[in-house]
Amino acid sequence: MLPEDKAGPDLSDRTLVITRTFDAPRELVFDTFTDPRHLARWWGPKGCAIVSCEATPVVGGTWRITMRTPRVLPQFVNRFPSSTEPAAHDIPWIIEKQRGVYREVERPDRLVFSYIFEDDAGHPLHQTVVTITFTDEGGQTRLTLRQSIFENVSVRDDHVRGWTQALDRLGEHLMPAS
Repeated sequence: MLPEDKAGPDLSDRTLVITRTFDAPRELVFDTFTDPRHLARWWGPKGCAIVSCEATPVVGGTWRITMRTPRVLPQFVNRFPSSTEPAAHDIPWIIEKQRGVYREVERPDRLVFSYIFEDDAGHPLHQTVVTITFTDEGGQTRLTLRQSIFENVSVRDDHVRGWTQALDRLGEHLMPAS
């Protein structure tokens, strides 16, 4: 093993990994991450509403989602500093913009894309990379989502909460209509 200064810092605490199994075929689960009609129905934590959603799921293609997010959600309370407008703190929600570029699109096995938040002026904030694998398990799909490298553990934990709630919503979206 290399000494710490040669191997570099251990960044495992700034990486998030979530695994879920969905009762749906992997082609469908893959499509829920690449088709705007699906994305708009489940993306984001509970209480969020999609304002716009675009996706061109080819290598080098882009995705962009704008959502209205309740300011009171724990993962958003401190992330966005108060606006310079005096009444901004009174608004119960914020508009959050996310975007990225598809790096790998291997339907229905694997999806890799950059994940970037934008500030109000459209400038990119910290960037991470999301890698999702879709494994068939007898008609069900095991999804493994890995996102890294976060600025710090607190931001990673915010994304754990966000992805957990979003994947809960995805599970609901995938449930057959009664």
